[in-house]
Amino acid sequence: MKFKIQKIYSQGSGKTNEDVLLIKKNLFAVFDGATSLVGYADKIGKTGGRIAAEIAKDIFSKNSGSLKNLAIEANNKIRAVMIEGGINTNNKEEIWSTCFAAVRIKRQEIEYASIADCLILVIFQDNSHKLLVPYFNHDLADLISWRKLADKKIKNIWVEMKESIIKTRKATGIKYGTLNGLANSKKFLKFGSINFVNLKSIILFTDGFLLPKEDPKNPDNWEMFIKLYQAQGLKGVLNYIRSLEKTDPNCWKYPRYKQYDDAAAISIDLL
Repeated sequence: MKFKIQKIYSQGSGKTNEDVLLIKKNLFAVFDGATSLVGYADKIGKTGGRIAAEIAKDIFSKNSGSLKNLAIEANNKIRAVMIEGGINTNNKEEIWSTCFAAVRIKRQEIEYASIADCLILVIFQDNSHKLLVPYFNHDLADLISWRKLADKKIKNIWVEMKESIIKTRKATGIKYGTLNGLANSKKFLKFGSINFVNLKSIILFTDGFLLPKEDPKNPDNWEMFIKLYQAQGLKGVLNYIRSLEKTDPNCWKYPRYKQYDDAAAISIDLL
């Protein structure tokens, strides 16, 4: 079977791009790092989120064993590096983390795994679609509150929301999980396999590749996403996202934490 591969990688508003992508033979993965809430950076300026994403990429680059076990190994390595660097891993405000989505193409099936809000969308031959792992938006409550402040035209909403955002981060390991060195992260891993029957495309991406929406409670517009992708590829989807973000520098119309988020995506079209 032949495949057409696309990839896209775009830095957002931050000084560091905390998204990372990996293509290694038959393994494809995206990683979305999140730095600590205390603003950690190493001697050369790498944030904790970037370091966590790179650690996970290095582990997945081995491309051996199950994707689940690679994720567990990456989680353990992130913890070890944090401890070596003097990070208090018992303080959730200090820990580094990364989400990920990965697929591995085998002879008879496609193996997949993910955690948190890195997603895997499959498109079938009839253009119907499915998320291989349900999208749990752990930021939803904060974004709903953001919407209310945006309606009041508050200038620096992030400052107003800081305590709530910290509270959400402290819920990691309880309500949701990431690769962040916590022992119970593995219970939040989602994994499985899907066969090739009727498959047309597989797209894996970080949350910066989600289409902005005015009301956080509304469902994601996957039909528009697929229409953009099939017409113009990953570049067309990203251009659409950036065009909306550009018109909303205060994050009032489309609630989000910064004007431009890092975005990484890989697509696999079955020919």
